[in-house]
Formats: sequence, structure tokens, C-alpha cells
Amino acid sequence: MLAAGSLPGAAWSTTVEGQLYARGRPTATAGDTLRVRMVAALSRARRSAVLAGSLVTGYLSQRGLPPVAGAFAVTDSGLVFYAANGAFRTTFPLVGPLRQAGDRKWRASAVSLAYTHKERGRTIYLIRVDNGLFETDAPGPLLDVAGHPSWLDSLGSREWMPETPLAKAGDRVAMDGLIRSVVTSRYADSLFTLFGRPRQPVGIVGERGRAAGRLGEYVASRDSLALDPSRMSTRVQLRHALAHELAHRWQARAPAQMAMLWQGTPPIRDPKRYGYGSVSEHQAEAVAFAIDFLQLTATARPTPDQTELLGHYELLVPGTSMMVRYLALQPSYARHPLRRLLTTGKDD
Repeated sequence: MLAAGSLPGAAWSTTVEGQLYARGRPTATAGDTLRVRMVAALSRARRSAVLAGSLVTGYLSQRGLPPVAGAFAVTDSGLVFYAANGAFRTTFPLVGPLRQAGDRKWRASAVSLAYTHKERGRTIYLIRVDNGLFETDAPGPLLDVAGHPSWLDSLGSREWMPETPLAKAGDRVAMDGLIRSVVTSRYADSLFTLFGRPRQPVGIVGERGRAAGRLGEYVASRDSLALDPSRMSTRVQLRHALAHELAHRWQARAPAQMAMLWQGTPPIRDPKRYGYGSVSEHQAEAVAFAIDFLQLTATARPTPDQTELLGHYELLVPGTSMMVRYLALQPSYARHPLRRLLTTGKDD
């Protein structure tokens, strides 16, 4: 459980003034350095023909996880996302299987406009792409594709492929091994230092939890936590779920503290994001996002070409920036390079 503490005043505004840096997740700046880097990266890619003028830079949040900087290329075979740090590349379909109603035939949309956000005189577009949400202020051809122009129906479909889970639902040995690997990691140790360790060993989500579609669950009456690796496709999801459920432990043990911190936090806008319509789940997601941000920035210093990364987290899950600043006050982050900036608004 987090130690109780007093909240700073004016420094705890909705956005952090100053330049923030996250290793592996650079942001676009006024000079559009991200776009320059992505053009260079795409020029080295040889597998797909990139359509003229189709590079769209921004941030992609997949499977509800925190956003990653990169760029989408609209190609003749689908949408290709390139992570700015070169860590991965992933392809999404432009359209889905052929649909038919009577004499009318069409292809299901794979891209749609979720919502827009006004900020500092500009419009930010949140575009849904399969299992992800892409944030950009210059959507270009992605916005055209989201409108489902008639030419999309003439394309050959690219079927949606189910993701491979980390473990099969009935393979308890594999699930136990995955859970043990994350619970005994340094990452988990840092979480237990912040939130405490549940009294019971971390287990597998039971049948009732599985029937409810839960990736994890915390039962306060037993002080027990469980995860379900068979519903996840990456270890990043597994770590995120652990942070989310430990946040529920904090909620159960310090409800007044959580309520005080949460005052004035707006709700999540995306109806498909976990935590939408539920204050409890929203709070837990904000904590998990905050942990991700602090972990990513733990070994780096601010640099001039990367700014306000935290704002991209906050846009998706409001309350993240407040949780980041509160957690940065804890002893675990006493040596964090951004601690002074996050808690006072000053970087000198």
C-alpha cells in the first residue's frame, strides 16, 4: 500500500510543463523529427509498396496498453505500423471479409474514427484500427480510409487472424509458469514495494472470473490476486494486468486516499477501453499506465526533441498524470530522473 502524503498545490496541474523522455517511445515535435525518422525507416523497408503520401505519424495503443510512437503506412496490401524505436512492425487489414445483404456486397471496415479531441487550437484524431487506437493530429489517408470510400470494396480482403495466447486455457502448468515468471521478476518486486504483496500466492483466474472475461482479479476479502495468461497474447499484457490488479489492492486498503487523489478526474472517453463507465477499473488502469510511464523513463534523462509524452497517456486514460506524480513522490522513485520535474514542475 502506498504511504499517505500531502498533495502539492499548483504543481499538480493536468499537464506537465517541460520536456519528458521515455526510452523507446519518442514523440513528434514542432520540427516533426519523428516523421523524419520514420521516413528513413520506411525507406529501408522492402516488403510492401507504400502508397504516395501515405505516411501517418502518431501513437498506437494496442490491446488497451499504453501508446507507442511510430507511423502507419497505407499500402496496397494493408496498414503497416512501424514503431519509432524499430522494436516491432505489425500489419493490419484495410478491409475485412466480404459481406452481402440481398444484391448488395461490401467489405467490413477495419478502420474507423473513434472520436476527436481539441487541444491548444488543434484537432487530435483517435482512429480505431482493429485491436488498437491510433492518435494523430494529421490523419491524412487514414481518415479517408475510415470513411470507407467505395474503392475499398473492390480490394481483396485480408482476413483477421486470431492472436495466439500465451498459454492454452487448459494448460495449468504453462499458465503457472508464466505467472511465476512475472511474479518473481524485478518488475513485480517494484510493484510489491509500492502496493504490498497479497497474502495468498498469485494464482490463475477461476471459472467464474473466466466466464466474466477477466484477465485478472483481486479478491479483497482473501487478499488474493489471480491472472489468466490464456486470455493474453504478450508478456507486456501480463505485466500490465499485474499492475492493474495490485492497484485494486491499494483501492481496497486506502479508499479515502484514492478518492482524494481522484477528485476532478474526467472519465475515459473511449467506450471500448477497459475502465470506461467504471471508476474503480478506470483508477486501476490509470495506476497501471502510470507505472508503465515511470518504468520507461527510469533510466533516461529529458531530451530536447521529445516532449510531453505523459500527455499521450493522459489523453487515453485520464488520471494517469496525477498517478504518475503521486507515485513519483514514493521512496521507490527517489532517484528517478524525472522526479523533480514531475513533482514540482521544475527540471533544474
